[in-house]
Amino acid sequence: MGGGFKDTVGLESWYTEAITTVQSIYGSKSVHYQRIINSFNERHMQALEQAEGLIVGTKANIEGGFLDDLRTLVLLDIKGDFLDSARKLLDEGQKDPAAVLATIVLEDSLKRLAGRSGMGDAQGKEMGLVAALLLRESVIEKSTNQSIQSFKNLRNAALHAQWHEVSGESVSLLLAFLPMFIEKHGI
Repeated sequence: MGGGFKDTVGLESWYTEAITTVQSIYGSKSVHYQRIINSFNERHMQALEQAEGLIVGTKANIEGGFLDDLRTLVLLDIKGDFLDSARKLLDEGQKDPAAVLATIVLEDSLKRLAGRSGMGDAQGKEMGLVAALLLRESVIEKSTNQSIQSFKNLRNAALHAQWHEVSGESVSLLLAFLPMFIEKHGI
């Protein structure tokens, strides 16, 4: 590999893993990826030390919650897509699939908030009970709990295909509530 390295196989192996790891985490268009490729191409001790510093920094980012933050951002994007789709469906007069998408986002958000708040046992519980537990632990306010409880019938009707019990107005109210709830709690 040049640069006077004795263990060229070990060096090549290290760089292969480092490049793959950095590309997987940051993407091939990131500055970090470009830096590690440049250090690989330079093939000298200082470049190896720079690459090692990048890997140590990446490890610190991961330990500091980078992947959790990334996971949260991806989840928020997905929820945003679900809510946008639900709004479009509702605008097109398709209240039933809009209700399913919106209530899935509501229930998922509640259970994630409960899990993040140390209530892992809430995962298998009914949505209204999860909201009551969140209220009891002062994670949500009384008015928020009341709003969530008002959506229980919509949730049950949508997820049990009882379409005659789903109204466009209730779906619209839920679609107005969810963005504020999600943003406030970062879930």
